[in-house]
Amino acid sequence: MKKGLFSQQSVITGCVLLNAALGLPAALAQTTDPWEMRLTAQTVYGSYNDADLRDSLFGAGFFLGGDYLEKGGFTVGYTYTEVDGKGSGAGTFDTLEENTAYLSGKLHSYPDSFAGRLTWRLDGYLIKDDASGKGNNNNGQGNSGNAEGAYVAGDADIGVVNPIVTFMNNAKDLSFEMGYAYSNYDYDGGDEYQVHQVTPTMGFAVGGPANWIQLRAYFIHISEDDVNDGNNDTTAVEARWTHWFGPSRPLGLDSVGLSGMVGERFLAVDSDAAVVYTLADEQQGSVALNGVWKLGEKTSVMLQGGYEQYENRVINNDYDSTYIYLNLSHKW
Repeated sequence: MKKGLFSQQSVITGCVLLNAALGLPAALAQTTDPWEMRLTAQTVYGSYNDADLRDSLFGAGFFLGGDYLEKGGFTVGYTYTEVDGKGSGAGTFDTLEENTAYLSGKLHSYPDSFAGRLTWRLDGYLIKDDASGKGNNNNGQGNSGNAEGAYVAGDADIGVVNPIVTFMNNAKDLSFEMGYAYSNYDYDGGDEYQVHQVTPTMGFAVGGPANWIQLRAYFIHISEDDVNDGNNDTTAVEARWTHWFGPSRPLGLDSVGLSGMVGERFLAVDSDAAVVYTLADEQQGSVALNGVWKLGEKTSVMLQGGYEQYENRVINNDYDSTYIYLNLSHKW
């Protein structure tokens, strides 16, 4: 069996060391002004159309984070996701449950040679997948690509480490970012393979600070050819626009956002949303719209709706999904 470059335990180690460098354990025991804390609770529901294996998706979780002055910060989180499948035969499942633990740490630096700020961030994910009602005739195998009778989803341990470096200029109207994500997928009794992802990103203000555009490219390579039926290199481009309203605030909105993705993206890591797309097939396009409402100075609500297109190359199934996402965030 092939071994990844990182063990499951070492995925989180770097984040822990980064948090220790900030002095977080001692600082968490304090309630002094230098710390700004935030807590976010979230939930999502999605429905699949024309999918041979999937029926619906539900998820819920939380993130707890803090920023210490302009020096750095941390975030911890947990998410539970459940996919209801169509378990009517070989290659199917009834329910797939996923538990994700997340830990992130960041440090800011201000080199004299840069007219701005560098942020050094390290994210880690430990993910456990449990499938029930696996279709018969799978011979006890995990995700074994396009093998006859193999089910696409199975019991798995997944580890992800995601270092990111970001530059923001002093005017806060231009940013550049480079991210790399290494994912190790280890299926019980089946395959073990690795995913490498590079994400160059650019962000800039348009017409002042009220409008922000972000452009990100995804370059993803899978170590095994048969995981995605031979398509082990995928590329996609994602664009996001955010607009903040002034005092008028139509419908009480503080901001709106619009995003879209074109290309092909498989087993991607989204560092903005802190999501690893382990449960998805090859994503071939998406569009989403969100709105944010402020409930006072320290509490906000986000509502987002989206549409996504997928292809399961192993069984030649094209399908789409729609979802609605809600979160409630409070800072103190």
